[in-house]
Amino acid sequence: MKRCLVPFSLVLLLQATQAAAQDASLGQIRGRISIPNKFQQELPSGGGLAAAKVILDGGLRSALPIADGTFVINGVSAGPHLLQVVHPTLSFDPVRVEASESGGALKMSAHMADLEQGRGAKLKYPLGLAPSGTFQYLEKREEFNILSIFKNPMALISLFSVGAMFLLPKLQPMIEEEKERQRLEKEGQRGERVQDRG
Repeated sequence: MKRCLVPFSLVLLLQATQAAAQDASLGQIRGRISIPNKFQQELPSGGGLAAAKVILDGGLRSALPIADGTFVINGVSAGPHLLQVVHPTLSFDPVRVEASESGGALKMSAHMADLEQGRGAKLKYPLGLAPSGTFQYLEKREEFNILSIFKNPMALISLFSVGAMFLLPKLQPMIEEEKERQRLEKEGQRGERVQDRG
C-alpha cells in the first residue's frame, strides 16, 4: 500500500510544480473604468459600473470592476490580446494589449485597437478606460411636418388630379373660343378667295 502512495504523491508534486511554473509565465492586466458625469446623467439607476464587464479575447477571460472601477484579469499569456468593456448603454473603444516577456515576467503595453492598422494611439498602463459614446437602440421619431405631404408620390398625384379637375373645365371655353376664331378666319379666307375668283 505504501508503494502505491509514493508514485501517486510524486505525480501530484510534479503537477503542482508545473502549475506553479505556468502561473509564473502568466501575467495580469490591470486597469480602471471611469464614467464621466455627462454619461452618468443619462444612465438609469444601477446602470453604471455595476453593469460593466471587461472581457479579453472575445470572452476567454473576463473580470467585473469593483466599486471604484478597478479590474484585474489574471492568467494572461504572452502575445497580443483584445480587451473590450461591455456595457448595455455605454460604448467603449476596444484596446489592444500586448504582453511580452522581459526578465522572466510579462510586461504589458496597450494601444487603442485600430481595425485597419492594428495599433492606434499608445495608452498608459495600468489602463484608464472611459466611454466614447452611448448606444442608440431606438431612432427618434420625426416630428410631423405639413410639407412632408409633398414628399409622398400618392399625395402629389392626388393634388395633380384635383387641380386638373378644377382647371380643365375653365380651359374648355378658351379652347372653344380659339376653335371658333380659327373657323371664322378660315371662312373669311375662303370668302376672299371666292371674291377674287369672281
